[in-house]
Amino acid sequence: MPGRGFTTGDKMIARIIAVALAIAFSLSPSHAQPRHRLPSGYKWGRCLLVVHGETRLSGRCSYQIEKGGDFNIQGPKQVFAGIDYPDTHSGAGEMSKDYWAVVYKDGDLWAGYANADIRDTHGEAGDWGELRREGACYVGKDVKVCLWR
Repeated sequence: MPGRGFTTGDKMIARIIAVALAIAFSLSPSHAQPRHRLPSGYKWGRCLLVVHGETRLSGRCSYQIEKGGDFNIQGPKQVFAGIDYPDTHSGAGEMSKDYWAVVYKDGDLWAGYANADIRDTHGEAGDWGELRREGACYVGKDVKVCLWR
């Protein structure tokens, strides 16, 4: 009938279609948050890195565990050569955008190091000394590094 407006049923159908489209677009891969690609052998986990009383990482992180138990952790904003920027295959082209740490077996003891500034691609000066394992954490005099997979 000309001049007739939308009925209550028409308005309800329009709302259902609008909600369905909003849900479909929110779940669409093209609208989803981009997932940071990781190098081969890396996985997502949860980490804690506290050095000299400063919490540098707490929460989501990427990690890699090597044979023998050595591991490294990277903050969620970290970038990787060959994935996020060109791999120059030399130290001159390295970059860092987040905190990271390395824990490794040194003879019968555990040791480690980390960057002091998110831009540093080298470990900070000084030695963490011996680390002892406490569950998922490695603890030293002024450091605590934890990794939960």
